[in-house]
Amino acid sequence: MDQVKCIFYSEFHNIYGTKIIQQYPEGFISNDVFEGFAEYIIPKPKLCGKVITLTAFNYKILGYPVLVQDVKYHRNALLFNLAFVFDKSIDTTPYHQIVRKLGIILRTLEKESEYLFNQSKAAVTSLSCTDLHSYGQQPPDMLKILETLYIELNSYGESTITIDDANTINVKLFPKPPDPPQVLLHQVPVLIEEIDTTNESEWDLTLLQILPFIDGINYVGRISKLTEIDINLVISCIQHLVYYNIVKMVDIFQYSNVYNPTPQIRKLASNMEMQRECQKYITIPGATPCSFEYIFTLYSSLSTDTPFRECCSENSLTSLGIDERSFIMFGVINGFLRRKQRYPLLTNLKSLESLPQSHKKHLLNGSKSFDEICCILSVGVETVEKILQEIANPDSFVTIWK
Repeated sequence: MDQVKCIFYSEFHNIYGTKIIQQYPEGFISNDVFEGFAEYIIPKPKLCGKVITLTAFNYKILGYPVLVQDVKYHRNALLFNLAFVFDKSIDTTPYHQIVRKLGIILRTLEKESEYLFNQSKAAVTSLSCTDLHSYGQQPPDMLKILETLYIELNSYGESTITIDDANTINVKLFPKPPDPPQVLLHQVPVLIEEIDTTNESEWDLTLLQILPFIDGINYVGRISKLTEIDINLVISCIQHLVYYNIVKMVDIFQYSNVYNPTPQIRKLASNMEMQRECQKYITIPGATPCSFEYIFTLYSSLSTDTPFRECCSENSLTSLGIDERSFIMFGVINGFLRRKQRYPLLTNLKSLESLPQSHKKHLLNGSKSFDEICCILSVGVETVEKILQEIANPDSFVTIWK
């Protein structure tokens, strides 16, 4: 489906005001409809040179009004706008640079060769003062420009238009970059790619400061405290690392955590390279690696009914040469282990009202996980469980697993 519904070129006429000189498809915007938002197409001079977006009549209009000052124009100025029309639900962000570039190109053409002024004079020559509609008759070349932009941008996402031997319009639609990945205070960044910081002058100062603390153990909030760097700077830096697939975010490792295998574990069963990587990653340095068959059995035995500490004690992972933290980390990073989170919810509202402010009532409304609560209070999970036991009886709260 075409995103661009219409492209129109408008000017401010000293007698008739703001009018559409040409549009493609022709007749898409009627005069009556245009009059409803014309004042925003050619706005006050102080708004010229800026991308303007407005919503009217279930459409979103995106334009870049331009002011060219010269004594040869009526009122010593030419005001114009080449604007795009979309459905109101469309995200027009990727088109901002296109309307801006088109406005700048047309302004340059006008200053160098009176490109628009000559077209306007041609239109005015045939204008009958009693026939306002004829002012919008086709100026040379403008309709072709609009038609080419409309067809090529909708079909190919780019357009090339030759104006004359010396001037060409080249515009290309670049997709909107994805939003920065979410990085939470209680998450742990884990390096999955080595970073060469030999030439420190090429690296961001914040990155160089936090990098030694990205060890697969420290969570984001703790890294901020250890480095004494503002938390927003730390989050922004780690977001960049995640975006470029240098770091992955995992949950805080605790033996009380509950994990279960996902369908992705089939990939581990069939990919021999991943199997060798797994053996290397989870084996304690200097120890003899376990057979992959046994490692796979251990992963498959994890259950959402039991905390990880039981798996460790039943199988004596350390004595087998398996690093327990790395064992979990490898599974989570590669997507074949999933952590099941706990969210405490105080169900007795009277108990909630009686809580002292120091116990952070808002932490017990079911929206905060144990990890997040631990991070906010700077305590371990055992302390949070103890607080819950102190402030409420077993019938006053429930634990939501998800």
